[in-house]
Amino acid sequence: MNFSSRSDQNNLFSEEINIIYDSKCNVCKLEMDFLARRDEKININGRKLQLTDIEAEDYDPNDPKNGGVTYADGMKAIHAVKGNGEVVKGVPVFSLAYEKVKLGWIFKITTWPIVKEIVDVGYKLFCRYRTNITRGASVESLIKDYESRKALEKEMTKAADCNECQQKDRN
Repeated sequence: MNFSSRSDQNNLFSEEINIIYDSKCNVCKLEMDFLARRDEKININGRKLQLTDIEAEDYDPNDPKNGGVTYADGMKAIHAVKGNGEVVKGVPVFSLAYEKVKLGWIFKITTWPIVKEIVDVGYKLFCRYRTNITRGASVESLIKDYESRKALEKEMTKAADCNECQQKDRN
C-alpha cells in the first residue's frame, strides 16, 4: 500500500513523522522513550514525533497514518511514516527521528558510504536477533503467534456474529 500521494498541506497527522515500533522490545522502548522526552523538551510548540506501538491491540496497518506497515514488516525492521504518507524503513528512521529532535548530527556519519554499509549490516544483524535477546523468541515465531491470534479473534468474531443472527432468527 502506498499512501504517499497526499500533498504536504494535507498531512495524515499533526506530527511530522509516525514511528512504528515494538514496545515489548526493551531496546526499542528505551529508544522511543528517549526520543519522546527529547521531542517534548525541544519542540515545545508542537511535537514532531508520533509513536505507534505495533503491539497495541488496536494497531491497524490499514490506517493511513501507519502506511500499510504490517505486523510482520514492522517486527522485522523499524518503520516511520511521514506526514505525506511516505514510508521510511531501517536506519533512515533513526536519522529522521533524531533530526526532528535536533540531534541529527549524530546520524550524519551513517550517510558516509563505508560507514553506511557497516551500519546497515549491523542493523540487519540486530533486527534478525533482537527479539531473541529482548523477548526470548524469534521474529518468525512472534509473527506466527500474532497471525494465529488474529485468525482466532476473527473466528471468534464470526462465531459471535453467527450466534447473534441465530438468536434474531428465533425471535
